[in-house]
Amino acid sequence: MATEEEAAERTERLQAAGAWLRTQREARGWTGSEFARRLGILQVRVSAYERGQYEVPPSAAEKIAETIDVPLIEVRRHLGLWVPSDADLRRLERFVDPARVSDDALISELVRRYQQRSDREVVDIYPTRAQVPSGVWDRLVGEAESEIILGGYTNYFFWTERPRFAETLKAKAAAGARIRILLGDPDGEVTRRRELVENAQLTLATRINITLGELTRLGPVDGLEVRFSGANAEAHVSRSIFLFDHESLVCEHIAERLGHGSLTFHFRRAQDDGPFDQYLAHFEHLWSGGRSWQCPTG
Repeated sequence: MATEEEAAERTERLQAAGAWLRTQREARGWTGSEFARRLGILQVRVSAYERGQYEVPPSAAEKIAETIDVPLIEVRRHLGLWVPSDADLRRLERFVDPARVSDDALISELVRRYQQRSDREVVDIYPTRAQVPSGVWDRLVGEAESEIILGGYTNYFFWTERPRFAETLKAKAAAGARIRILLGDPDGEVTRRRELVENAQLTLATRINITLGELTRLGPVDGLEVRFSGANAEAHVSRSIFLFDHESLVCEHIAERLGHGSLTFHFRRAQDDGPFDQYLAHFEHLWSGGRSWQCPTG
């Protein structure tokens, strides 16, 4: 969810883009209908762009550049879209002779490569999970509206480090969020083997049972599901995935370190099949192969 400052910046950017587009149209003596016809889109869409109601998509920017005969990089810059830096251009020229390719084709290729970059989804990287600021966890949990996934092997640190976490989950579920918690099987062979690797005083099974005890005290909650990983549980014990709407924290477990020592990536979804989607698919694989845990009643 965007902050008020981010929303204000976006509004200002769209209005500036719309004003520039309207100026370009009027300078050529075109009506909104004629401009729309030349672009091959509806007139109401052109009006919406000019009023700053919608962001002009990259594909439309290319058509606008062609229609008004302005270099694509200039059009993208005025519309508030990403443009390549001088370093980007120099890097591409090492592989393509710019004298044999039009500027627009070069820019289009750079834009295509930029849009396919997976690292643009990376918000931050933390050497350990313990170094993720508490404020990041608070924001992700607090702003989540539609989905919360706790895909750690034990998840017990939520209960020990986040005040009133049970009440938070209950309130989120009541507000319509889907909450899924995937745990390791405290009696499973994968858990036993990992305990030998960690050799920790507070064992994996103990940490899992702390979470189960908190969930039992919480009681059955509509919209909250809990499962033990089964199929490919080895992949679960080596990687934790925590997802909150369109952002996620992924912890890659290193050697014999405990969960708080895991290398942690913060992702924000920005493209199809990017890192966010791929880690979500990994979780769905583990979830589909798990077995349900039912909260004891009575």
